[in-house]
Amino acid sequence: MRNKMITLCPTTYELSKKMPNFSGWVRKMILENANKTGITKPDREMLHRECDTFVVARWQQTVNGTYAWFGYCETCQCDVRWKVKQ
Repeated sequence: MRNKMITLCPTTYELSKKMPNFSGWVRKMILENANKTGITKPDREMLHRECDTFVVARWQQTVNGTYAWFGYCETCQCDVRWKVKQ
C-alpha cells in the first residue's frame, strides 16, 4: 500500500471519522470510477493470431498515454500487444 493525502472539509472529515474503513471505501470508489471511465478493465483472454493460442491480456497504458491490451504468449515466448481500433 502507498499513502496519499486528501483534503476534507469539516463536514466530510466528521463523516469519514464515523466510517469503519475509510481508506478501503476510497480505494473501492477509485476503482469503480476507473472501471466506468475505461481506465481499468478486467483481464481477458485474447487470440494470438500467429499461433492460434489464447493469451491472458491486461489493459495497460502505453508510453504515449493511450491504452492497449498486453499479454505474453507462452507458445511463441513473446510479448503481444493488441491495438485498439480507433
